Amino acid sequence: MSRFCTRTAYAVVLVVSACVAGCATRLPVVTTPTYPDYPVPVVPADLADDPAVAAHERAWLFLQSGDLDEAELGFVTALGTSPAFYPSDAGLGFVELSRGASDQAIARFDAALAGRATYVPALIGRGEALLAVDRVGEAVTSFEAAVNADPTLISLRRRIEDLRFSDLTAQVAQARAARDAGRNDEARASYERLIDASPDSGFLYIELAEVEQRDGRDQAALSRLEQAIAHDPSAVAAWRLMADLYLAAGDIDRGEQALLRAESIEPSEATSRLLADIEGRRREEVSRPPEYLAIEESEAVTRGQLAALVGIGFPDLLIEAAGAGATIVTDARDHWGYGWVLAVAQAGVMLADTNYRFQPERAVTRAELAEVLVRVRRLAIGDRGALPTTRPRFSDLAPGHLRYAAASEAVALGVLAPLERDTFQPGRAVDGAEAVGAVDRLRRLLDGGP
Repeated sequence: MSRFCTRTAYAVVLVVSACVAGCATRLPVVTTPTYPDYPVPVVPADLADDPAVAAHERAWLFLQSGDLDEAELGFVTALGTSPAFYPSDAGLGFVELSRGASDQAIARFDAALAGRATYVPALIGRGEALLAVDRVGEAVTSFEAAVNADPTLISLRRRIEDLRFSDLTAQVAQARAARDAGRNDEARASYERLIDASPDSGFLYIELAEVEQRDGRDQAALSRLEQAIAHDPSAVAAWRLMADLYLAAGDIDRGEQALLRAESIEPSEATSRLLADIEGRRREEVSRPPEYLAIEESEAVTRGQLAALVGIGFPDLLIEAAGAGATIVTDARDHWGYGWVLAVAQAGVMLADTNYRFQPERAVTRAELAEVLVRVRRLAIGDRGALPTTRPRFSDLAPGHLRYAAASEAVALGVLAPLERDTFQPGRAVDGAEAVGAVDRLRRLLDGGP
């Protein structure tokens, strides 16, 4: 016997068996439906004369009476009579949904939609089954297709909006959890998906910018902030973060403009202080000699240049720490930074030798820079300042070395960086960019900044 004949014979036996069972089973009287929220898998007009209609409608009555086995048998009978009768595929989907078999229900609803892609009961049932397995986005898509097919489904339209909101809220919580745990790649991917789903939500761009900033991707962060402001020009958080990024990069003009926009939207003491600090920095720059401005480009920073960097970076600390007695320096009177040389010497941050020579033109080593930075920090925090709990190890500087304590503390604090192969290279000369960056990082650290 051929496979076709076998399948046909099986279908005939199934139908006959179902008819016998149907004759023996009385139709239920349904006064209170067991599943009142299920949409009735109505038979479309073009299938009204199909021989499967009677078994299909009978099966639905059994389902709403709570007899899932009889309902399943009825829908199978209908499909045995007419295999393309997709309303019964939807009916079997509701049977599986009632049993809690969500994956099987989805497959049944998909089979119904293969018969007619706009069949509303199957679209709604599929959405319910997808929700049961927490596939919220797909469920919303299925519900939206139902509403597009039948615009009168007002309550379903409202439910779609509620689902979108709750799904967005859950995804935002997941993105923030990844961000707070330092899982930057995961957080970035989550925020990008959220932005794709809700491109008008300005706060998403701001939170993604924070992730990019923490990951050292300042340009990417600025790009996200520009997108946030394009959607909401009054987003004060975006302007403030943008100001932080510009100021950290040394772009005072743009940083000031961003702060002014933030202040115009929501005045705050913090913003006012930053604006005042910028104004002070501008006045300082006007008064700084050209030799100072050239430090950052120096290939090897001298002691006189480092004294100027520290003197301008921490004027109040040096004044408070200055000793009452006179400080004698015999070889720096004609140096352009003489005033700062005296200031650091009086504060005990950089000392002259026993012959009162400061040696302002001698190159500064990394070990010396570390010691100066640590002394400045001591002026700020005193003995109450705890040492870093962890100390780095260097392949070229043993813990017992005279220079190790300052070097390890400076690196642990993040004001100096270790070099290749975990070396510190204490005798290496310091260039201008390294010295300027280290002093700036220490200043921000003592100010409580990042």
